[in-house]
Amino acid sequence: MKGQMVVETTVKVAAEEFWDAYRDIKRVRILHEILGEMVGEPRVEHGDGGVGTIVNIANPQEASWGKSDTKELYRMIDDEKRIIEVEVIEGGLKDLGFDYLLIRAEIIEKDPQTTIVRSTVDYEIDDKLAHKVSLVKMEYFQTAIEAIAQYLNTERRANA
Repeated sequence: MKGQMVVETTVKVAAEEFWDAYRDIKRVRILHEILGEMVGEPRVEHGDGGVGTIVNIANPQEASWGKSDTKELYRMIDDEKRIIEVEVIEGGLKDLGFDYLLIRAEIIEKDPQTTIVRSTVDYEIDDKLAHKVSLVKMEYFQTAIEAIAQYLNTERRANA
């Protein structure tokens, strides 16, 4: 079975500023710093942070999306369109039976100080395991995006 889930989150941060924080491993490092209970320590296994980079993210013990660490492969980073695609290649939800998971984020400028982040998850899973699709929580993306926006706004105020 193939499917797709999409959620849009609006934040009060300039698109370019948000993209700078979200476009690579910096996103995972920020999330680990502020949401350590949800996002484990990231470690680059291969690459320089760009396309082709493989990042290992330690999953918290209580994670509902799999007990083993998640390995992500950075498939695409388009600075002009502000789109990043990351494939989960091992661990995490893959442990629960997903054959394919691609996470895409599009950073869209709504106005000079407002950004819409469109998060998309494309997946493939055996029809017999279709009930596990509910384990993909789009609210996680909303929480992460809102946390990064709050972090950026706090940092900007602190440095003003």
